[in-house]
Amino acid sequence: IHAGGRGKGQFDHGFKGGVKILGNAKEVEENAKEMLGHSLITKQTGPDGQMCKKVLVHEGVNFQRELYLAILMDRQYNGPVIVSS
Repeated sequence: IHAGGRGKGQFDHGFKGGVKILGNAKEVEENAKEMLGHSLITKQTGPDGQMCKKVLVHEGVNFQRELYLAILMDRQYNGPVIVSS
């Protein structure tokens, strides 16, 4: 689902959160069943939400350092601005 706020979103049948950190395959299966075929409603999707057709499953990753980089279009400067942390 291409919308921000997926982790805080809610599905149309009350299931909360479109982003989960789970510990085993059984939990993944149970949560995927709650998501697939239902609409996820976030601040960016509007009240109808977006239908969840796929679920991305990825193994957990431990990392020592976290960096962010974004290139944004800034109207004041009439062009791209780089933001990092």
